[in-house]
Amino acid sequence: MEVKTGHGIGLFLTVALIALILLFILPLSGGLLYALLVNTVIGFIVIFLVNAIFGLGIRYDALVLVFVAVFGLLAVAILIILNLMGIGVADSRVNRNQKQ
Repeated sequence: MEVKTGHGIGLFLTVALIALILLFILPLSGGLLYALLVNTVIGFIVIFLVNAIFGLGIRYDALVLVFVAVFGLLAVAILIILNLMGIGVADSRVNRNQKQ
């Protein structure tokens, strides 16, 4: 398996490293914040792996990253279903700009 350039692997690894460091500090602060962070990190890892392994072509733009950060695995599942149906989050914005 070859990782293509342009997937932002350096940024992803940096965020994952920071998140892993925080995973050891946040359990001391409270359970809810810890659970949200774990859900977010797992969501980022899953969307990256699904995109890299299956080549779905889901773009890593601000809308997708915020959606996954807030909703975690649920957002990843919704993004995958939308992508398989041919509805892309980033594609709809591009098509709207091209019509004008």
